[in-house]
Amino acid sequence: MIKKTINKLLNIGFDDEFGNDLNQKHVVNFSYMMFCASCLLMLVVFSFRQMSSVAIFSLIGLLIGIVGLRYNYIGHFSRAQLLMPILKISQVSILSLFYFGTESGFHWFFVNVIAYSFVVFRADQRFIKCWVVGISIALFLLCELLNTRGMYLTTFDQSVVIIFVFFALSFNFAMVINLVMSRLKSVNTHLRTLAERDELTGLSNRRKVLADAVNIFADSVINRESCVFSIVDLDHFKKINDTFGHEAGDLVLSKVSTTMASVIRPQDEIGRYGGEEFIVIMPNTTLKEAEVVMEHMRQSVEDLLIETEHGIVIPVTISIGLASIAPTVSRYEEILAQADRGLYAAKRNGRNRLSVQSDYQT
Repeated sequence: MIKKTINKLLNIGFDDEFGNDLNQKHVVNFSYMMFCASCLLMLVVFSFRQMSSVAIFSLIGLLIGIVGLRYNYIGHFSRAQLLMPILKISQVSILSLFYFGTESGFHWFFVNVIAYSFVVFRADQRFIKCWVVGISIALFLLCELLNTRGMYLTTFDQSVVIIFVFFALSFNFAMVINLVMSRLKSVNTHLRTLAERDELTGLSNRRKVLADAVNIFADSVINRESCVFSIVDLDHFKKINDTFGHEAGDLVLSKVSTTMASVIRPQDEIGRYGGEEFIVIMPNTTLKEAEVVMEHMRQSVEDLLIETEHGIVIPVTISIGLASIAPTVSRYEEILAQADRGLYAAKRNGRNRLSVQSDYQT
């Protein structure tokens, strides 16, 4: 529940899960949440202490921080992006020089502003980044050189603030690093999915399904388990393209793929081999069991009612070749070749059927 709430807050105003600048947007939202939380904390503490000037200053900061979050929510990211360092620089400068004093160590929050600049501003915003970093460094050095004492903090308060600054900086850096790393993991997972999925059918593409074939074949040989490979081909697919057009052909491929994926078992793997051909890999399965599954698939495809946007119904059938691992088979390519011969046998015998190759032939 907490994680979902945090993710929802971080994604305020953003719909694209894999946008190029999503990492920067997350950091901006997080920075505003931290800024508003710190303003709210100071508002409560200094209101309780009846220090109205600091409380009013904190309230103004809180309201402007909410405006920044509002900018993000309505899609004005560039405004929110730039407003944050201005807010933070103003807050840290005023509190360090006029309220808390430099002995409190509050000016070390300029480090947050510098880190924010390097993470949030893009390469084409180098000018803004340099100005923000330069101003932050200059003000930090100014605070170090002036060495002023605060009017609103006792010696004990200053010690507490130093501890607070340390933990706040540590938490901020930890969260920013976590956001960046989580974003990288998310993008890598998304890219891997794009690299392994066929865009049209949503199934594994040729590279992925063949990689699965290698792994399943090796596991079956090592564990001495039965395994069945199947090649599926749409009947007269070229005629469908020529008669109804390529858009109708794409529709047929999409619908048939969805149907085939829905009838195989959870442990089975299916992928697009190329064109209108598909591979189904069934680990720990006998030929008889595989025949039942694939016959169900053949019948399900035959029963499909595929209708184009013009109301044309396209009849579709598939032919299937099956082959199981034999003791003489040493490579998965051999079992695939055997299943391919079964497919051509099904084609020769009239299509819309399956053909089993039970013995390896040289």
